[in-house]
Amino acid sequence: MEPDSPVSTAVTNGVVAAPAVNYFDSPLAARRYAAHRPRGHAQVLAFLSQTLGGVIPVGRAADVGCGTGHSTVALLPYATSVVGIDPSSEMLKQAERHPQIEYRRGYAEALPVRAGEFDLVTVSSAYHWFDQERFLAEAARVLRPAGWLVLYKAGSVGRIADRQDFDVWRREVLKARYPKIERHGERLTRELAAACGFAELACDTAATSRRYTLDEYVDNLLTHSSVIRVVERGPEPVDTVRRWLRSELAAYFAAGSAEFTHESWIQVFRRGIVTPSSP
Repeated sequence: MEPDSPVSTAVTNGVVAAPAVNYFDSPLAARRYAAHRPRGHAQVLAFLSQTLGGVIPVGRAADVGCGTGHSTVALLPYATSVVGIDPSSEMLKQAERHPQIEYRRGYAEALPVRAGEFDLVTVSSAYHWFDQERFLAEAARVLRPAGWLVLYKAGSVGRIADRQDFDVWRREVLKARYPKIERHGERLTRELAAACGFAELACDTAATSRRYTLDEYVDNLLTHSSVIRVVERGPEPVDTVRRWLRSELAAYFAAGSAEFTHESWIQVFRRGIVTPSSP
């Protein structure tokens, strides 16, 4: 998520320029996110049991860009204590409390923690908002020697099996009305990782399924930045957006609910471990 500053609204080819304002730092947006954002984090993080094996749980973990804490809570099986960090005070107000979790307001590029404090740093669906080289320098600073950096995404929009018309609607109708906000790449390349002192140890991509009612899916879409931008800073009240989404999507929920497939992925890196070059 981005720091607060004037709004940029330029649109090119259906994409809004990178935001100069944190659209998530709104009380109503934060409440909707806490209540309605799908929680697929635990399913994705299960990959850590395979890759980190006997070292789980680690002593201390940081969850950067934690939002309302869904991803922070999902880290509890993997660390004795967890610090969730996010720049939005409104999102942090909505975060689920737990005796093993501490939340701090701060930025990925200037983490409010000591050097060498963590065994594990995770980022869920937020890396694309960061100044990535500055964040990676911070991740290297706060990790202990040979600590782990994990980037992952738990998909939340999804696709409906055998409904290519839904894919067309998303691409040509939804995106036209609520353009995506331009962001950096979602994944960390091996080249940039190596330049910043990390080596990729493992990665995985998986599909998960979830069934939604019409209202559940509409509420999900209302947690996305492209829609939040219009609701919180633009001309459309949330009830207007909700009515439009319900009208557009009703046909896909004629049976009362619809099953969506979400694509998720995870990358596991280790600090200070260099992969030998190929001959």
